[in-house]
This record gives sequence, structure tokens and C-alpha cells, in this order.
Amino acid sequence: MPKITITGPTERTIEAPVGTSLLRALQDASQPISTSCGGVATCALCRVTVTQGREHLTALVDTEINHLGTIAKIVGLRLACQAKLTGTGDVRVEVPEVEDVAARKAAKAARMRQRR
Repeated sequence: MPKITITGPTERTIEAPVGTSLLRALQDASQPISTSCGGVATCALCRVTVTQGREHLTALVDTEINHLGTIAKIVGLRLACQAKLTGTGDVRVEVPEVEDVAARKAAKAARMRQRR
């Protein structure tokens, strides 16, 4: 089974079957990742950077290029919901920290109340 190494504040390695999207693999491993569309490539919140093993994932699709821009291929940006494991090679991805939108909105509201 292919191995996916997740980098960030802590590093860990998970395994997933060939054909699994990075999003599904990350969710199955309880790795926090942003998404609001459920993996159908409409929100573009599940952006990850593939730092190693791009050749072990499906090719970029038009939807990804529309959301991420043409530079995506060069810098390794992918939508985790569209990138699927194609081989047994290892993949290394940087998963951004999930932002707590509710907490951000609450903090902004508190700042606005203080200004009044």
C-alpha cells in the first residue's frame, strides 16, 4: 500500500489503497483538512503541497488548474480531493493548518465591539 507522509507541526505517515484520493486518505486517518464541498472540487479548500512523489498521483485535472492556477504544477499544489494514489511509491504532502473560522469571526466581532 502507498505511504503518505504528512508534514507540518508534527510529521506522521499513513497508508492508503491505490485509487484513494489524498482527501479520503487524510480524513480516514483523522488528519484535519479544510473542505466544505465534500470532495467534489468546488470549494478549493483542500489545497495541499506535494513535496515528494508527484509521479505517484493522478495528473492535474482542469478543475485544479482553474482553482489553483497554472503555477500549481510547478510548485506542487494539488486539491486533495482530486489527487489520487496511482502506485506503491511514497508521497510527501504539506497539509495547511485548519483555520477555525468561527473563532476568527468571534475575535473580529469582539474587536469591533471594543472600537465602539
